[in-house]
Amino acid sequence: MYSFKTQISELLNYEVVFNQETKQTDWIQPDQIKTNFQQKSQNITNIIYPSDFSRNILVAYHDIEEEFDGHYYIHPSTGEIIGSSSRSTGAFFDLMKSIHKNLLLGKVGNHLVGISILIFVILLISGLVLWFPKNKKQWKQGFKIKWSAKWARVVYDLHNTLGFYTFLLLLFISITGLYVSYAWVKSAVVVSLGGQPVLNASNAEAMKGELSNVFASFLEESMDNQEEKKKEANVSLNTLLKDASQRLPYKGITTIQLPTEDNPLYQITKIKQEGIFSAVVPDHVKYGKDGKFKKLVLFSDQSIADQFMEVSLPLHTGEILGLSGIILYFIVTMIACSLPVTGILIWVKKL
Repeated sequence: MYSFKTQISELLNYEVVFNQETKQTDWIQPDQIKTNFQQKSQNITNIIYPSDFSRNILVAYHDIEEEFDGHYYIHPSTGEIIGSSSRSTGAFFDLMKSIHKNLLLGKVGNHLVGISILIFVILLISGLVLWFPKNKKQWKQGFKIKWSAKWARVVYDLHNTLGFYTFLLLLFISITGLYVSYAWVKSAVVVSLGGQPVLNASNAEAMKGELSNVFASFLEESMDNQEEKKKEANVSLNTLLKDASQRLPYKGITTIQLPTEDNPLYQITKIKQEGIFSAVVPDHVKYGKDGKFKKLVLFSDQSIADQFMEVSLPLHTGEILGLSGIILYFIVTMIACSLPVTGILIWVKKL
């Protein structure tokens, strides 16, 4: 259900998310949006431009007087405030996510979920071993369901055949779930993709070196951030957006992130809307607090390990393939839910 969060939320908030006018005019510029909100004592934190005029612009802000964070959808041309999405929808999906991750039991729940996934992986592998036919004549039986047989045989085929066809994807979903639950799994996956281990207890000297490098990098980044915090400039968001569009010359969802206390940089992120990975593959352009260009981070230039870490969540949920991927994952996980039922029926039949 959580995988369909975006689709369900947009459906329930259709009138504020989607632009009701079909005629396309010029986009409202980010500087104008910033000015409009500042007049109401609201500091903008993020502006999200959709890829086309069919959707409204999403603006996240911090209210200075009331001391709270909020968001509005505004008209893509006039900047008129359309409204905000229902908070209850977001709260519901946050609850679903917490139940999925830890059963609302904190760290204990994390371990319970992690152990359950490990058991499921063992059952998948052992099930595949049991699936392999003992002779060539039985191979065809493993690939199809004999609907004309007795109910016990149909149940067996449902468990055996559907389990085989969904094995690889269920194993992948399970491993990406373990990647989130356990550091040692995350380390193993990252190392297998050519990255640096998250944990390296087997080599104390290597670990010290790695920690020293990490600390040095962290210290350098912290010093850069401190320098950025000291810089005060009236930066034009229009100029930054124009520069980023030249560096990333393609159509897509564009997010403008303004500096915060934790991250004193301007960042413009663009997500390409074409190709198989249209939903989640981002490119970033970073600017200093004075508006000067600092770094271009292209997804295609990152290592495989870094790419995997950046898209691990959409890989787990199916969002990596857009709506078609979510539907595919949904069907496969529904089959996974049926496996314990058919498995118990087979076990009872053998008693």
